[in-house]
Amino acid sequence: MLFVVGISLAIAADVGGEELATSTPGQKALRGAANLSLGLVVDWPKTIYYEAKKQGPLVGIPAGFLAGFGLGLMRTAVGAYELLTFPLELPDHYKPILTPPFPFEQGQTRVSPALIERPKEPAKP
Repeated sequence: MLFVVGISLAIAADVGGEELATSTPGQKALRGAANLSLGLVVDWPKTIYYEAKKQGPLVGIPAGFLAGFGLGLMRTAVGAYELLTFPLELPDHYKPILTPPFPFEQGQTRVSPALIERPKEPAKP
């Protein structure tokens, strides 16, 4: 039983890490549809929860209300973009624009680190 759980966790971790590196057009279309339909509905209360947990309810609920509305609109717009451009390899290798890629996944919404990494310039001699 422990072996099966360990293998399952290893496969899930591998798939999750691979999602940021590369995706398929089908995954991009699925992300787009989920983000377009659930972006505001799920991200708004989720952000209120995370902000209230981080800053306390007195400050976190109003801050989360405002931030969640903005993030929900952003997720909805990103969903529309991904759904419309799913056949095109934009960004490279169909990477997700937001992390977590789907609105119902755990974690606070932010721009994917895979997209904001800057290429390292070689040292000048």
